[in-house]
Amino acid sequence: MSSADSKSNTFCERLRESCGTHADRIAMRIVGVDEETFTYGATFRAIAATSLNLERCGVTRGDRVALIGENHPCWAMAYLGTIYHGAVCVPIDPHGEIETVVNFLENSESKVVFISPHVKERFLQIRARLNRDITAVIWRDPERSSDFAAYEDWLASEIPPERMTRIPESKDDDIALLMYTSGTTGVPKGVPLTHGNIVSELDGINRVLEITEQEKILSLLPLFHAYLQIANLWIAFTKGCEVGYLKELTPQELSEAMKEFKPTMLGTVPRLWYLFHKKIFDAVEAQPKALRIVFRTMLRLNGFTRDVLGVNLGRKLFGKVHEGFGGHLVRAISAGSRFDA
Repeated sequence: MSSADSKSNTFCERLRESCGTHADRIAMRIVGVDEETFTYGATFRAIAATSLNLERCGVTRGDRVALIGENHPCWAMAYLGTIYHGAVCVPIDPHGEIETVVNFLENSESKVVFISPHVKERFLQIRARLNRDITAVIWRDPERSSDFAAYEDWLASEIPPERMTRIPESKDDDIALLMYTSGTTGVPKGVPLTHGNIVSELDGINRVLEITEQEKILSLLPLFHAYLQIANLWIAFTKGCEVGYLKELTPQELSEAMKEFKPTMLGTVPRLWYLFHKKIFDAVEAQPKALRIVFRTMLRLNGFTRDVLGVNLGRKLFGKVHEGFGGHLVRAISAGSRFDA
């Protein structure tokens, strides 16, 4: 068992070790945008730069830092940099009601907030309703608005060499995240997750799934959900996997990303799996009757060889379907709600 899998290591120590071990490997990319590709080495430098600038803003261990934006590598770097600093990350739905977001920021007492350019105008309304000033940092803002600090400037900061090598101070009992509930059964509440909770989740997954650095994980769900944070940020970054983000979540972008990125692991909610299933079987039903009979015969044959003989012929019998998912998909994971057996 490697030290990265040892239960004695904190999440931040595992993150630091993985980024060093996989420094030249690609950690994240926006599929189809070459300039938005980041190695583990570059990502760790961004994590250290984020921590350094949070310190300059007066953020200390245990202080809250909010994060509001669509999926993007900068979202991941701000998130990991906040946790690595020892602060508490507060991920917030970028499409949440203005008053709800105001309440989250007030309740969490967030000192700094990272935002994407897509929520810039809404955030100006949010900030006007706050009872205090809050430092806002925006990434990839083409207008370089003076209302916000530029995350690109943070990432370009000169980092003292000792800061790249020092061991994070956070312990298992320290809070890493404050996740707000949706409020479907009452007033939304902030649920704290500790560094120990993250490590426990990772150790549990390691016992069930043999995930390696060879995994390529395509991100389809919002990162402010815990489910995606587990897959894209906890697992991926401690194992050295590659994560792909879509330019936008549309059927066309998804289809192109599957073929270009060729994911080995896909995690999403039942609703999307049902849509995939429907698309496949609608295409089958559109075929002549003879082909439909052949398809269902092959389906039964594959079920028999898989369940009885332990041999999965799926890639050979249904190659076209597999190619639709990029041709390399090994793990299809559903979570978030009940999934029909």
